Amino acid sequence: MKKLLLFSLVIVFQSFFGQIQFEPFVNHDYQPYKATLQGNGTIFYTTDGSDPTTNSASGYQKVEITINQNTLIKAILKDYSGQLSDILSKNFYFGELPSKTVYFKPPSSWNPNFVCVWPMRIDPGTLVDYTMAQPMTKTNCEGWYKYTYGFYKSGFTFDNCRLSGLDPLLQSTPYIATENTIYYDFTDGPISNPPACLLAVNDPSKKVAVVKIFPNPVQDYVNIESDKSFIAYEIIDGSGKLILSKDFKSSKIDISNLKAGVYFIKLKSLNDVTNVVKFIKK
Repeated sequence: MKKLLLFSLVIVFQSFFGQIQFEPFVNHDYQPYKATLQGNGTIFYTTDGSDPTTNSASGYQKVEITINQNTLIKAILKDYSGQLSDILSKNFYFGELPSKTVYFKPPSSWNPNFVCVWPMRIDPGTLVDYTMAQPMTKTNCEGWYKYTYGFYKSGFTFDNCRLSGLDPLLQSTPYIATENTIYYDFTDGPISNPPACLLAVNDPSKKVAVVKIFPNPVQDYVNIESDKSFIAYEIIDGSGKLILSKDFKSSKIDISNLKAGVYFIKLKSLNDVTNVVKFIKK
């Protein structure tokens, strides 16, 4: 029993001492600020996006880096026994956040004056767990509404401006996370073929991307058509389970081995922006 306890303590201490702590949690400001890395050993780090090595800049137990532009910090820890940790990383942001727009189409049964969105910023981090419901603006385009605010990655839920899930009249969408403009239909979920009148809207993000998928429903192969360049893709089933993850080498994707059902393809571009496309496997 004593040997087992000692072995467990060794694992705990190795895990604790092999970590790097990044601070602050709120990784964004409009004024220059300090990013702090702490760990029990020597910290090797980079700020140019490259992987750190034992030849990289370093500090013992604590490193402070001035953030005056968007910076990706990567770091490894060499502990007292000489063991190197895995590479850990965190983005720190400076200045104005990119303004992005989400679009939502409620069902026709909703009161047109009561369409709300609950934005929940993921990156940059915030001390606020969630933002209160925000009213959405009509676009005068086939019943669509829009909401714009600054983020690199955020989650959203859309509802009919009811106060809580205990309200029997509450109608709400599932939570959806995005790094870019999204088009969410209450009935169909995220869509990749928004109406032309929405694409003509003056979107502050200037990053509206159309991704077409055909045929849909599909039997063996789906074709991806877009003005964007993709580097990787994932296929996810209707329950959110990851089915497949591959490099994007061809606009023709083989899905012949999938069972019949509803799936989503997550397409990742060079600037780390993800587009989600829904398809049906026959």
